[in-house]
Amino acid sequence: MSIIMNNNLNLSLKKQKGAAVLLVSIVLLIGVTLITIFAARVGVMDQRIAGNEYRHKEAKAAADAALEQAASFITHNKDLYHGSTTSFPWVDCIGSIATQFPCANTSGTPTYDKAYDGILSTTTIDPLQDGNGTGSAAAIPLANGANAESYLVYTASATVGNILTAIGTGFSLDGTGTAYSQISYTEVSLLTPGKIPPIMTPVIDLGGNFTIVADPNGGGSGVAVSAWVSTFDTSSGIGSWQTCQLGDLRVNGSGTGDVCPETKSTSVSWGTCECVPDLTLSKSNPLTTNYDIVNVDTSDFPASPFEYIFPAYNGDFDALYTAAKGLEETGLGAAIETDDCSDLDTIVAGLSQTKSVLIAAKDTGTTCNPPNGIFGTRDAPIMLVIEGDLIINGNVDIYGIVVVLGTAQLSGGAVIHGSLVAEVEPTLSGGGYTQVYDEYVLASLAEDFESIGLAKQAYSWIDIRQ
Repeated sequence: MSIIMNNNLNLSLKKQKGAAVLLVSIVLLIGVTLITIFAARVGVMDQRIAGNEYRHKEAKAAADAALEQAASFITHNKDLYHGSTTSFPWVDCIGSIATQFPCANTSGTPTYDKAYDGILSTTTIDPLQDGNGTGSAAAIPLANGANAESYLVYTASATVGNILTAIGTGFSLDGTGTAYSQISYTEVSLLTPGKIPPIMTPVIDLGGNFTIVADPNGGGSGVAVSAWVSTFDTSSGIGSWQTCQLGDLRVNGSGTGDVCPETKSTSVSWGTCECVPDLTLSKSNPLTTNYDIVNVDTSDFPASPFEYIFPAYNGDFDALYTAAKGLEETGLGAAIETDDCSDLDTIVAGLSQTKSVLIAAKDTGTTCNPPNGIFGTRDAPIMLVIEGDLIINGNVDIYGIVVVLGTAQLSGGAVIHGSLVAEVEPTLSGGGYTQVYDEYVLASLAEDFESIGLAKQAYSWIDIRQ
């Protein structure tokens, strides 16, 4: 009997162990199944994410391509900036199109004043829904088969200037992915508005032998300005310098001599032109420094004369150099790398002789020392910007503005008809340097460079529709 009970007990224990193993196996099987399902779902999700990312990249590339096309169109049609409906088919964002893209944002709020309703490429669609089939967007077939659309919109502002915006939208191959990019353009003025004195420098060396012909109205009607500085340097002695107005600049400095002409001529050399030696006619001289040399506190003088002259470039010579290179195709600019400026005459001769020219000279280690000659004219002056140092020691006449970021040393009959702008103290004491204010020269520069085109507005790039 005891043996039978033990056998039954062992059999019961074996059955219980079998049930436990089965239960554990079922739990493990369920766990593995859940893990497999989860892993499969993660894999599917990864594939979806990868697919979405790929479609987004497709759409983003298409949108960027559309933006580049619109930007190129702006580059070749800069008059778009003025929003003229005469030359270009701008449509006012009013009425039914005021709440439609591209006039309005995603909420339907009008954002722009005008939308371009012309053709940007050979294939067009009708985004403004005006029924004429020539809307402002252009469907661009890309190499990978994706499509993009280009738009131009315009906002007028009397305070900050007009804003021209290029917009690109792109679509993935299957049409499920979309992307958006935009950037705005504003008009760039090369020169700062207002007057530029004959000499503008933080420090002026009041020594040696030099002559400055003042701007007769630089400080207001009838108030002459010869130089704008923050510090006088008299360490080199008082010299024999003087300032006067153009009518008092005469041949050989004689009171009975002819007034020196405003243009270089074969009959009169500017090397013989001197202020009449009459202290009543002279504005300033070693004995009397008058108000025509405007001496201001350092805090009131621009931290960088270069940046003051070219505010659009924030004191960045490389940016100006790039701009000059971009102007080469128009004949208005040249970007040169030079170690001595010995070929400046050849460079100038190869440029436009009918308009002002910007020449940005990148310093490669030594000093810019241009050869003897006449550079520019009153009708077509030059704007010479030198990254390094400048030395002129000869019969060099420059019509225009010379901006020197290094040191400037002028002597030996050198004449600048316009303005000299120096970042550091120039040396004007080498004998016979003449600085002549010429309103006509500066007016020619202002007219030609008041607006040199359009530039991308900082921080205006957006890749999300608002």
